[in-house]
Amino acid sequence: MERMQNCITDSNSPNDDHWMTLDGPAMSGGGVKHAVHWFRRDLRLHDNASLLAAARQADNLRCVFLLDCQLERHQQHRYLAANKWRFLVDCLRDLDESLRRLGSRLFVVRGQPLEAFRRLLPLWGASHLSFEEDCTPLGRDRDSAVTKLAHELGVTVLRGCSQTLYSQQVLMQASGGELPLTFAKFHRLLLTVGSPPAPCPSLQDEAATLPPPPPPLTPQLHPGFHRGLSNSFSNNNKTSSSSNGNTCNAASFIDEDAFNLPTLGELGLDQDEANYQPTPVLIRGGETEALARLTRHMERRSWVATYGGKPRYQSQLLMPSGTCLSSHLAFGCLSPKLVYAQLTDLYRKIKGGSSAQPPPLHIYGELLWREYLYLTAHANPNFDRLEGNPMCLPIPWCRDQAAFGAWSTARTGVPWIDAIMTQIRLEGWAHPYCRYSAVAFLTRGHLFQNWEDGAKLFEQLLIDAEWPTNNGLWLWMSGSAFFQAFGCAYSPVIAGRKLDPQGDYIRHYLPQLARLPTRYLHEPWLAPPAVQEAAGCIIGRHYPAPMLPDLDEAAE
Repeated sequence: MERMQNCITDSNSPNDDHWMTLDGPAMSGGGVKHAVHWFRRDLRLHDNASLLAAARQADNLRCVFLLDCQLERHQQHRYLAANKWRFLVDCLRDLDESLRRLGSRLFVVRGQPLEAFRRLLPLWGASHLSFEEDCTPLGRDRDSAVTKLAHELGVTVLRGCSQTLYSQQVLMQASGGELPLTFAKFHRLLLTVGSPPAPCPSLQDEAATLPPPPPPLTPQLHPGFHRGLSNSFSNNNKTSSSSNGNTCNAASFIDEDAFNLPTLGELGLDQDEANYQPTPVLIRGGETEALARLTRHMERRSWVATYGGKPRYQSQLLMPSGTCLSSHLAFGCLSPKLVYAQLTDLYRKIKGGSSAQPPPLHIYGELLWREYLYLTAHANPNFDRLEGNPMCLPIPWCRDQAAFGAWSTARTGVPWIDAIMTQIRLEGWAHPYCRYSAVAFLTRGHLFQNWEDGAKLFEQLLIDAEWPTNNGLWLWMSGSAFFQAFGCAYSPVIAGRKLDPQGDYIRHYLPQLARLPTRYLHEPWLAPPAVQEAAGCIIGRHYPAPMLPDLDEAAE
């Protein structure tokens, strides 16, 4: 009980290092306490303060994940998004296995949050609902609506903060209510705030078992079941359909099998896609995989010791590695606070164990860049568009469907760009340097197309795409916001030769060009006809001619 009280503070507490916010009375007093933990972007058991609080105090705990029944937003580019859905299934399967080892399980609910919780919380007899806060504007609106509903139902809400390193409110208070619109200003803000709170204890370190879920619902076990049905369901107490097409069946709320993990077919993949087995190079999801990758990452002591120096350009670095963490951070399989804490500990060990001298902020690299974009986007619901976005320059972009289509389907005729887009389509990932080239080529560099369209495509395809970081990338690299309005442009030929000097990356993703001599690989249209013939790749027949005849002139 004492440790539990240390975890939860009042939402008005001046303590910046709190883990939890409590809306309603704490779990105390008589009666059986039934808690529901709502997993979202926190698909893990470590550093999950709201789950830990519910597990410590509840008599019964039901862990749920809500899945949109229709997945209408993802009907387009279904094949392209297959890796992203496969990753989600990996995450849910791993989480379910971890919960089962602790005597619990994951209940996957089909439906929208308000619709589902309006029925489930009373029918399950829930006294408490716990979840980790979503820092995005849309997520905060949804959480506010669910919290209001819970209050109306007499359910206490426990909210944790682990999606980011810091509470967004704490950072805004420290900055005097002004957003730091450059990374340099954000850097100075962090120097005044200090290190982020440490991750809370792992649930697996707390106990050998979790409070069990309540027994399956039946009318005999739940006297209010029939009343709940008559109040909650329409169509002769059989089904209730929302305006967006989601259908929730009344019987499904008492059929435990209805809460099983989703299949790939249910997520909109056809039979061939569902049976497709990812190659080893693709990224697998789940907390177990995330922690293994973090361990391998921390074994790279020389990388940590020298981070911030001159980058090494090697083709193999452009492939997904066993230490890539971005996708697991995006889905919440891995806590950013845990990564930060382990980097700090490792740095101090390397530098002699002194804790008096804090590590330089640059060793945290992409972790702080992610934090910066989350803070920048948290109060801007139009962060993903030009209109109504006070940060975004009103650049008169073009919208040419043919140009965008060629770029998005790897048919620009520029090998470096086409290889990048092929990797993104096939694997759902690309190295940051590759993304910079692809974004610049579509926008300010060559095609001058609207960055909003590219951002939407990346959000569908990239496993690690988060709303703040993905749109922040496009705002930045299109010259629309942040550091400067870029006057220079990336040359896809020069960038390709610098990052892939031997052409290994291009040959891997564009095998039709594999037999071309390296000197022509980045500009195959310059190869003499005899060379093209010998390589079995005639430009314009086996590989597209460049859509821009003079790349340098187009950039100008």
